[in-house]
Amino acid sequence: MNSAALISFALGVLLLTTIGCASADRSPGAAAQTTGPTSGPDSGATSGASSGASATEPPAPIRAWMERLTVAHAYDPATGFIVAREVIDLPEVLAASPSLGEAVQQSRAEGKPLVVFATADRCAPCQQFKKDALNDARVVARLHRADLLAVHIEVDREPEAARRYLGGTGIPMSYLLRNGEVVARLSGQRDGKTLAHWLDEQLWITPGTRAEFSADR
Repeated sequence: MNSAALISFALGVLLLTTIGCASADRSPGAAAQTTGPTSGPDSGATSGASSGASATEPPAPIRAWMERLTVAHAYDPATGFIVAREVIDLPEVLAASPSLGEAVQQSRAEGKPLVVFATADRCAPCQQFKKDALNDARVVARLHRADLLAVHIEVDREPEAARRYLGGTGIPMSYLLRNGEVVARLSGQRDGKTLAHWLDEQLWITPGTRAEFSADR
């Protein structure tokens, strides 16, 4: 084989090798090994593999978030979820509320907006949301308004109702429904001030009207 033929043969082998490696890198199996599903802080879940954390230790963003929680909690390495070790009681206005389905029917019949809060007992951020926001005096005062309805749903116990009326089982979540339809939503763990402000915006509560809430004074 002359030198020109030898060079051509060598270049051909190199080209085939390069194409083969590129194809392997693009295969579904390779992609699954290098990337994993992640979710935002609203759900409390993440992928340990994608962040370089060990199999039992939470990734840095989740660890930092856990340090801000004051409810009892733990990290579940199997799911990447921050699990609750205690369940916070709801304020009476929500604890005594009807089921979501009944509340939707009542809302339609009376022409009142319906505020819905979705949480799960297993979810530590949900319990912090209940502690910081749902039990906040400013929020509770707004939920007692006679011109609206308010209800809480535990999505693990009523997943079908959550999907039917809210469009999913995300947690923690806040919704506003009018005539049975979701018209606004606020996702994630929030504090009382933020939730009260969101309610004001959605329910068209003006600064003058807000003076009726003694908790705001």
